[in-house]
Amino acid sequence: MSARRRGFVLVAALVALVIIALLVTGAFFASGQEVILARNELRDQQAFSFAEYGAAKALESWNAAAADSITAGQTLRPVTVSRGLMQSDAIVTKLDTALFLVVVEGRMRSADAPRLRRRIGILVRSVKDGAPANPPVRVSGQAWSELY
Repeated sequence: MSARRRGFVLVAALVALVIIALLVTGAFFASGQEVILARNELRDQQAFSFAEYGAAKALESWNAAAADSITAGQTLRPVTVSRGLMQSDAIVTKLDTALFLVVVEGRMRSADAPRLRRRIGILVRSVKDGAPANPPVRVSGQAWSELY
């Protein structure tokens, strides 16, 4: 075998090793990104679920006297719920004499997810069939709407 041919085999082996190293590095990078995406999706769903939980607590602790005492357009902050890294805040806005919009924001207080939040809105009535309803009843149709 000539010296030229032996040099070519060495170069070809080195190129093959570099290509294999790049493929392995790309695979590790892709799997790392997949883990990050899965974690973010899980946390997003947790914030959304905690917003739903906060909405249920807001309706459960409904204060009919306080809600009836405000005028249309005014708001109440009935409840803040915290558990671990999760927190939810509710805002109740009176739309007319018996119609209220409950907006709840679920947040995760974490260093790696500082702005993670999900909001939902629920339209409720404090009167059902002409009689006061406590807790209020959701307006028929969609139970809640996701807000951005």
